[in-house]
Amino acid sequence: MQTKTIQPIHVLYFETRTSFQEIFQYVRVEARKLYQDAVRNDLEITGPVYWVYQGADGRPDTVFTLTIALPVTPPSHTIDSPYQLKQLEAFECITEQLYGNWDGLINTYGSLFSEIMSQKLVMSGQSREIYLNMDFENPDRNITEVQIGILK
Repeated sequence: MQTKTIQPIHVLYFETRTSFQEIFQYVRVEARKLYQDAVRNDLEITGPVYWVYQGADGRPDTVFTLTIALPVTPPSHTIDSPYQLKQLEAFECITEQLYGNWDGLINTYGSLFSEIMSQKLVMSGQSREIYLNMDFENPDRNITEVQIGILK
């Protein structure tokens, strides 16, 4: 567990309002479409997919903004895409990596929240999950970085 600053990242992204009850309709759907669209538009993919949660509180029915973002080099040409381009701003966070099944995310968030409380940090209202490795056949091989935004 560590505190760090994530520098701005240019992304191709999908954004919606959803809740944890409804979020599964986007799993393995929008990220795949983002990759396909990036390749079709000859965009250079520069990192793993990010899921950015703004205003999520962990409750199943709370509606929040979900951004699924794929880092890309800013294009020098116009793209033909249902998705948009933007820059994720610099992000102060406390972070921990989860090695294994996503069922462990609840424990990872729990340990991060405990650390936030013990250090008396103030949360920004945004959290991110970076999917460094996704193995749907062998979920114990997943590597996910969880980042919870903090105010400095």
